[in-house]
Amino acid sequence: MIEQTDHAEVVGSSPDLSPLPSFIRKTPRGVVLDVAKMPVDDSFMVFVDRLFAQGAYFTQLDHASFQALLYQPESIRSPAREIRLAAGIMRLSPERRSLYKEVRVLDQGARAEYLFEPVFLEVAEPEPQPGQTPALDHRDRSRLEPARLDIDEFICVMWTKGVRFGIQVQAVQDAIAANKADRVAVALELAPQPGRDAELLEQFEGLHRDDSPLITSGRADLRRFKNRFPQIAKGTRMMKKVPRQLGKPGFRVTGELIEPDLPKDLSLEALAGPGTRIDNGPDGEFITAAASGFISIDVGSNLISVTEKIENKSGINAKTTGDLTLSVDEFVEHGEVQEGRVVEGKHMKFTSTVYGSLVSKAGRIELADSLSGGRATSTGGSIHIKHRALNAGVEAVGGSIDVHYAENSTLIGDEVVIGHAINCEVIANSLRVGVAQGCTLVAQSVQIQTSDVRRGKPTLVTVLVPDAAEGRRKLAALWAGVADIEQKIEAVSAEVKKLAADPEFSKLLALTEMVRAGKLALSPVQESSFRQMQQRHLTGLKAMERFAKEKQALQQSLQAKHDEIAHFKQTQQAVAARRECTIQEVIGETCVQTVGTALGVPHFRGVSGNEFGMKLRDMSPSPKRIFLKECGTLAWRHAADDGLAAAP
Repeated sequence: MIEQTDHAEVVGSSPDLSPLPSFIRKTPRGVVLDVAKMPVDDSFMVFVDRLFAQGAYFTQLDHASFQALLYQPESIRSPAREIRLAAGIMRLSPERRSLYKEVRVLDQGARAEYLFEPVFLEVAEPEPQPGQTPALDHRDRSRLEPARLDIDEFICVMWTKGVRFGIQVQAVQDAIAANKADRVAVALELAPQPGRDAELLEQFEGLHRDDSPLITSGRADLRRFKNRFPQIAKGTRMMKKVPRQLGKPGFRVTGELIEPDLPKDLSLEALAGPGTRIDNGPDGEFITAAASGFISIDVGSNLISVTEKIENKSGINAKTTGDLTLSVDEFVEHGEVQEGRVVEGKHMKFTSTVYGSLVSKAGRIELADSLSGGRATSTGGSIHIKHRALNAGVEAVGGSIDVHYAENSTLIGDEVVIGHAINCEVIANSLRVGVAQGCTLVAQSVQIQTSDVRRGKPTLVTVLVPDAAEGRRKLAALWAGVADIEQKIEAVSAEVKKLAADPEFSKLLALTEMVRAGKLALSPVQESSFRQMQQRHLTGLKAMERFAKEKQALQQSLQAKHDEIAHFKQTQQAVAARRECTIQEVIGETCVQTVGTALGVPHFRGVSGNEFGMKLRDMSPSPKRIFLKECGTLAWRHAADDGLAAAP
């Protein structure tokens, strides 16, 4: 029986139906449920179960609200809200109950099927009217009359047969209206709604990567974020945790709960490395920079840190970092640099093999291992490769290069030192090589300990010497400038002589010089005459003053031009003195030649491979050979061109 509750009304006329619970009441508009008074426990479920078990059912049931109240009450809870649940509650007679057959629950409660067929109710023959003679077998006579199932009765009967959730009201009503034999899925389960894993959202520009999973094996994976080591100020938020969101449960047709999978969570404490802190506030949980510095993401330890100096261990590749543009002065990488990756910075050190490209701006690049198939460039800085450069490009225009071993590589720098070079192209101002085999070497000053062939390819050494013809042209242009100035000085002197040819003007010039020198004292009368004479020759005096200034300026220009010629000669002689080639031992075919050119290392900037030979040929179509032997030694120094020694 339904438990007696306070403040309840009895529904229906049957004396064995218990009163309604306090949160349900009968009103003129039907059976109403007061949501505010409904307990948070399963009181409504217990009430429904007992009501149906007693053979009662709801008429004109609001099935959507009915299901929500039973299985998702939180979705409709609202203060002072009332729900019209049904028109009323009635007793289901045994005759009507007999119209409903068994239901089949399939796929472990995923659906329920019911076989609809036309139904009939057995009706007894009516009693004979007065004056009629009853038939002898009247008491045993009855007939079958067509009947129809009812959706409200169906819901009640299915409940008692174990189908309590997901009844497809429209499908059932359509099957009842069709009144024909048909097997229909009358109830379907509700699959659980999955939740959402916890996430990390970047709060600092440039951290996020979309091509990696956030959570791997139940932990946050910082490979999702870029490792570009940007500079960050103290107190700046870097990452925000988006809490996991739980899923919503589903229900089988039996009413059994289907729990969704538990979303994965993450802990910011496990991600926050040195130089960071965790902030909790009303707007969420964040990893924040505890100091000013550079962001470093170590995918090995799965930590994000803020440091003054960047030291990375995960390598440079498409998955962890992508290309790097570093704002930090000092960078140390312990992992490999993948082929195709570019690292730009200042002072950089790499302890593993580099297959990609390194670019330093006026800084040093140090490779403790090798540069293989990649490229290292430092403008105005230095490059030091302690192991090998293989099939590589090394360029330090305005800087220095030091390589222990180089093979099939191009090296361009102001000062280049190579321990052992095989089949390399090298351009430098100053070049020192321990062993050169089959190399093309171009420099102003070359020192080689041992020169040899490599697979039949000789070593070719080209010494860049000043272009004598160009030097003579420049010197001739300087002397032409001297002649031009001297000619102008002579022209001014001629104008002065022309003015001085007038006797009176010549006398005025002489008097003016004597007065200025204090050799002649004039009386007042003489002073007046002198002034009158100056007035008569005022134009000539101004011209003489102008010519004096012009001559002085021209003489200064002449002296500057002579100084320029002297400096040019000294420079050319100093440059020539530094052009030399020394080979201590030749053990294979070696050719040494000179090329007169004003071009140098910058002319080869960015070249590699076959381009090197083309650039070399562009320098001079006719090099001058000074050595071609398979053995021996060489000590050669360029002599200054005699044509620069004297004036034309």
